[in-house]
Amino acid sequence: MTARGLVAAGLLLLASCGAGAPTYASCQDDLDCADTNDTCHRLLFDRSDGSTADGNLCSRGCAADADCPADGVCVALAGDPTGTRFCARPCAAPTECYADFACTRVEAMALSLCLP
Repeated sequence: MTARGLVAAGLLLLASCGAGAPTYASCQDDLDCADTNDTCHRLLFDRSDGSTADGNLCSRGCAADADCPADGVCVALAGDPTGTRFCARPCAAPTECYADFACTRVEAMALSLCLP
């Protein structure tokens, strides 16, 4: 199992996803996620710049990076009392992320992820 560390202090909450949304895209409920392996995860966390992020992401639970599609990484949010791990998409620039997502630097992991 790859220990990719914890994402910025925050809390992961399960929610619902959006119609035909690919993995790592925004959603409203589980039915929105195109891949039947994905569920809509609500992400609520504090960024290192002090801003708060709140949004939904089509993703899946994981134990290691190999469990994630399309070169995703398996992460957990620091402060999540359940320790829930989910797949997230790495990025080098904002243009690599779906609409409404930012390429967010995660210092503990020394990389950036597409997050709400």
